[in-house]
Amino acid sequence: MTIKKLFMMVLAVTALISCGSNGGNGSSVDITETQKPTMLILPSDQLLQQYGAIRNQTELGKKLQVRDYNKYLLSDDDSKFIIATIQKAFIDFGYPLNDLEQTLKSINDQEMIDEVSGIKKDAKTILLTSAKPDIILELDYNMTTDRSSAERTKKLTYTLRAIDAFSNKVVATIQETGKTNEQDNTAAGIMASALEGNCGDFTKQINEYYNEIIDKGRDITVRVTIDEGESFKMDDESALGDTYSDYIIDYMKANTVMGAYNMQRNTDTELAFSNVRIKTLNDNGTQYSAYDFARELSKALNKDCGVKSKNVSQGLGEAVIIIKGM
Repeated sequence: MTIKKLFMMVLAVTALISCGSNGGNGSSVDITETQKPTMLILPSDQLLQQYGAIRNQTELGKKLQVRDYNKYLLSDDDSKFIIATIQKAFIDFGYPLNDLEQTLKSINDQEMIDEVSGIKKDAKTILLTSAKPDIILELDYNMTTDRSSAERTKKLTYTLRAIDAFSNKVVATIQETGKTNEQDNTAAGIMASALEGNCGDFTKQINEYYNEIIDKGRDITVRVTIDEGESFKMDDESALGDTYSDYIIDYMKANTVMGAYNMQRNTDTELAFSNVRIKTLNDNGTQYSAYDFARELSKALNKDCGVKSKNVSQGLGEAVIIIKGM
């Protein structure tokens, strides 16, 4: 065998090894190996209700739920230990997590009051827009103590749901009843042992879902309305010659991922869309949200159609624009 042939065989073998390696830089690496969703653990409304940390309130004729996460954390001695245990489990799996308590501390109390209307905003909306998680880990649990036993055995019943923070779709669920831990009879010890056998399938479902988001875009809703008292309608002709509704629909086709959206409502004063797929990241790598999409659509309406519109989006997954005049 000549030296030249031997050299070519070595190159071929090296190439095969390089392409087949899971840790290489090849383009076939699964996105979930390089990018994972950011998470935030939140107590469920049912859990907040147990500790008197949620109440109904009426503002301008609308019923709102006012959540007090700080009250929950202060009322339940087990809460911090259970949340910290779940955080550690998912950090060990490589997920970036936002801490609930630290996020609450970082939010200025003045953000709870709408600067324009003076209406109290929903604490959950403020939390999500501040932390910007991809996935909410919604936690519900009940810890009981068997006082008839000498060891006063604690039992944990819990539900952990992974929810898309943008679309509110449930991605994965863990649910168990009466979990105990003979070696560690604390809230943290029982929670840790309960998660051991469940995190594998749970995280697999989350990874598959997030992989789909990266590929197909985030799922949001979009609503464009004409302000009350305005004389024009959606089917009136704009400065461009198209009707306002046609312009908005054409914008949706051109600026969604693969033109994916469903028209939910088309009236004289409103256009509403669901299952709107938008890109996940800005060009600089920061998170792209429904607010960003609405801001760009609002600018386009103002420039091209000669109207005055306002972006009033608050949550991560709902884009809302009000057209206020010409």
